[in-house]
Amino acid sequence: MTQKGRFYKNRAIDLIGLVTLVLFFGTTLEIQAQKELPEVRVLTAVSNMAFSAIWVAEQLNFFEEEGVKATIVVAGGGSPCLSAVVGRSAEFCAVSSEGMILARLAGAPLIAIQVHSRNLTLGVTVRREIVDRFGLSRESPLEDRLKVLTQLETIGVTSPGASSHQIFKFLVRKIGGDPEKLKFVFLGSAQLPSSLVNNVIDAFAQSPPTGEGTEAVGRGYVLIPLARGEIPELTNYPYEVLVARSDSVRQNPEVARAVARAISRGGALIRKQPEQAKAALRSHRLFNSERLDQAVFDLAYSMIADAMPLWGDMTEEGWQKVLDFATGAGIIEDPMKTLSPAEGVLWTNQFVGKAP
Repeated sequence: MTQKGRFYKNRAIDLIGLVTLVLFFGTTLEIQAQKELPEVRVLTAVSNMAFSAIWVAEQLNFFEEEGVKATIVVAGGGSPCLSAVVGRSAEFCAVSSEGMILARLAGAPLIAIQVHSRNLTLGVTVRREIVDRFGLSRESPLEDRLKVLTQLETIGVTSPGASSHQIFKFLVRKIGGDPEKLKFVFLGSAQLPSSLVNNVIDAFAQSPPTGEGTEAVGRGYVLIPLARGEIPELTNYPYEVLVARSDSVRQNPEVARAVARAISRGGALIRKQPEQAKAALRSHRLFNSERLDQAVFDLAYSMIADAMPLWGDMTEEGWQKVLDFATGAGIIEDPMKTLSPAEGVLWTNQFVGKAP
């Protein structure tokens, strides 16, 4: 081999070695960076589709892309969800805005930093026999559907004062009825579908896919899907919000920003690229084919999609609607003990920002 040939051979070997080192250290640094992502716990009050933006973000790794490693856990109720954040066993809680307001009135140092459902997502499900008797459907005039609520004998709700309880009073009052004439039984969320299927109750209000499951077996019918935005007072309204301790987000603004933006991206995908978002949601452990048949999933998704915001930022007008509903429905028992809807009191856009 000539001297020139040996030179090129040695250069090639050196180059291969350099490329190998770059790839090795590059991979090592990437793995190290992944390992060093801040870890956070994000709780959801329950596991329904009102939190679809979170499930989509989880499924598509949006949290990691934004710079955090998030563990998503279902808390089993709004109270334990919020208590975990107050007690610092979790950094974030996704919960109804009314629940957050009650926690604040009780002195909890909390603030909402993102919204992932802009309409009240409860769907009023009525026994199919009653719906057929009145000759109604979801396309019937809203007032006709609301009037049916005054004809119900027994309404199932989760617990006294819960949104599933107060929404019936609010809707009946809206059409001039007397909510004191309504008869309620408190069953907890798990018992509501079976109680309706077995004719124990005439109606209940839950977010998808609970009511849709009773519709699939021909026993219930989601007569008033509030997530579709038919009632102005409950539309463009920050219903499901991401809540954190005020001091925690001040101390860790980058983490707060990453979580808020990841969930906002999930909601934006539902609005802008619905088929991709739908596929991600369908492949999630909570909503796959082993948990929901296709008909129930499709119906539930159609109910919830319009409630997803284009981005997770909030407005003072929206929070005023929350306060008005919470006061009018009796969730806030003393109207004198209310809070301001101005930014910085109950909520802030500091971390979510505006849509890119």
